[in-house]
Amino acid sequence: MKYLPVVAFGVFVVGAAAAFAVVTGHAPRAVVPFRSNRPAVAQASANAPLELLALEHDRDGDRFIVRGIVRNPAGPTIDGLAAVVSVFGRDGGLITTGRAAVLASTLAAGSETPFVVSVPGADNVERYQLSFHTASGLVPHLDRRAHGLMAQRS
Repeated sequence: MKYLPVVAFGVFVVGAAAAFAVVTGHAPRAVVPFRSNRPAVAQASANAPLELLALEHDRDGDRFIVRGIVRNPAGPTIDGLAAVVSVFGRDGGLITTGRAAVLASTLAAGSETPFVVSVPGADNVERYQLSFHTASGLVPHLDRRAHGLMAQRS
């Protein structure tokens, strides 16, 4: 657990770079597969990425719980936003994924909302990845927390 913040920050940086590549169109096709029925990046994120304002995690038995606050800084209104948490084990393999709608069903420009994702069956988590999605696809976000690293709790 000593290196969890460093590993988590590395995962965030790689994820942010991938999201930037998707938004700017410089991603290889292997990273963003073509889907004719829906775009890989939600249209609502075209103007400005969401901003992650707070993030913490906790464990409750075999559940891994991630809480935070996200803001829509200046983009169009976003409907049906969900937070998605993927948890990974010590071997780097994906254990499972949890998904939950953010508290506000509609996130207007300049507004923020809390989210809580409870991931059952995740008692051996080494690291996790957070992303935001709508029915249209991935919504990129930037880490705007004061310290820039994941909060570590024992």
